[in-house]
Amino acid sequence: MITRRESLALLGGTAAALALAGCANKPARKDVIFATQKNGVPFLAETRGEFAARLEKRGIGPVKWVEFASGPPLIEAIRAGAVDIGLVGNTPVVYAQSAGTDLFYVAAQSVPGLVGSGLLVPAKSRVTTLAQLKGKRIAYTKGSSSEFELAAALKQVGLGLGDITVANLAPGDAQTALANGSVDAWAIWDPFFTLAQVRGGAREVPLPISDINTVAFYVVSGAFVRERAEILQTTLDELRTEAAWGNAHRTYYRDQVAKATRLPPQVLDGMLGRYKDFLFAVDPVTPAIIANQQKVSDYLFEARVIPKKVDASKAAWTDWKPVT
Repeated sequence: MITRRESLALLGGTAAALALAGCANKPARKDVIFATQKNGVPFLAETRGEFAARLEKRGIGPVKWVEFASGPPLIEAIRAGAVDIGLVGNTPVVYAQSAGTDLFYVAAQSVPGLVGSGLLVPAKSRVTTLAQLKGKRIAYTKGSSSEFELAAALKQVGLGLGDITVANLAPGDAQTALANGSVDAWAIWDPFFTLAQVRGGAREVPLPISDINTVAFYVVSGAFVRERAEILQTTLDELRTEAAWGNAHRTYYRDQVAKATRLPPQVLDGMLGRYKDFLFAVDPVTPAIIANQQKVSDYLFEARVIPKKVDASKAAWTDWKPVT
């Protein structure tokens, strides 16, 4: 005789099996929710509209856009399932791995050295070298690429993050703090890097040249890789097409960034000129890129920014083979 408890267990098992079967038959999502910032290929793709149109012709869509001010909240949105894909610097990826986030970097743009970011001080500051900022208050967004760049630069002059007073501020707040003297310096990326110099009269303090490349990553949730790999590959192919268009039409991109940031186009010409022939790229993740990311991870561990060492290769997705 089957007892009541056994009957309930049997019913529960049947319900679970039916639920799993329902999940198995559930069609894969076709939409893509993109995280954007005021730069890069995603920004270009959103403003032009051609990217979404091409995806929809291939049966993918609609494409939705959500704007973020920096990488850390973008990563959190991916972790929470609020967005599917976004472009971030190298440091947010390290933080995500250290926290055990189910995330992969699936494509990259690698730039030699530090381009489009740096360290700023107020116009009237007497600081001319990084070493002079020992014991001073430096603003940056914790978990952003600027944190790594500052940590790496400090190490090269015999200092560490423990030798400064850290002000963990979002870009908008940091810009205000630098202008009113609440902080002595600010580590930041473009377009904020250029904005502060043009509008606030901030001055750049050169950082030591690093042997580590600046890499921006296209990151996605683990579920996107496991459940919608074909859609992901098509999305990356179309992003690569968009990058090629952007490299051939810099003036259009400049004008769109000018509208978004209200920076004069002539100032943006100087900003974009620093990127030379590598303004846009959407490239597969290679062993060299993984090795570079491992160096970033190791730097941040040695600087006690993350609590444990991480294996950069564990978050790398290398299955994408571009069609062009």
